[in-house]
Amino acid sequence: MTKKTIRNLLLIILFLFSTNVLAQEVFNINLSITDTLIIRKKVKKSYKYAIKINAELNIPKLQDSVVLYSFNKYVSSNFFDVNNFRPDKYKYFSTRLSYVIEDTNNQIIDAPHYFVSYVKSKVETRIRNERMFVSPKLKIERKLLTIQEQRDYDLAKYVIYSEKHSLVLYPLLGEYHSSLPKGEYYLYFVYSDYNPRVPPPEMMVEGKLDEGNVFRGYFVSNKVKLIVE
Repeated sequence: MTKKTIRNLLLIILFLFSTNVLAQEVFNINLSITDTLIIRKKVKKSYKYAIKINAELNIPKLQDSVVLYSFNKYVSSNFFDVNNFRPDKYKYFSTRLSYVIEDTNNQIIDAPHYFVSYVKSKVETRIRNERMFVSPKLKIERKLLTIQEQRDYDLAKYVIYSEKHSLVLYPLLGEYHSSLPKGEYYLYFVYSDYNPRVPPPEMMVEGKLDEGNVFRGYFVSNKVKLIVE
């Protein structure tokens, strides 16, 4: 193989690589919370209740559709490094849609997570096979799912077909911030699906990556005031 042939092959590979990278940057997604204020009333067993938030996804120049993975409308709170958190650092990782709560000093309120040890293995198995949903009255309900239903829930595939798309999200506040004291806070969402080299197994179809128009990037929503009273 001559040097000229090798040079031409390298140019072709470079072109294909740059084209692939550009294709992954086509979609620019903006998530906006359209509510101007969220009020959370302290009630008995507040740990059993979520909150409801109206939002809008804006995708300029969308020609066909775009797919978001790990984008569940029942939104958990990630276990952020509260002492060193910057929303933009999540563009280098893959994290599901998560909500963040800050106090009026822009300090993140931690979402404690407790590990429970179960005496009976059957109970532990049942708990692991359950997933969280939200009823019309905003009550957090755990439902026992089949293996396929768990897979679909965890994958949380969300397909968007229009440049502007309205949706409702349910931050699971009772699960992650049930002891939030009365006062004023700010809430916003973070999402990232950056790493194309580590696709979820569910995206593999017959050994090939079924990527389609999968969004590769990150976005952070606007902040909205949350009042706990």
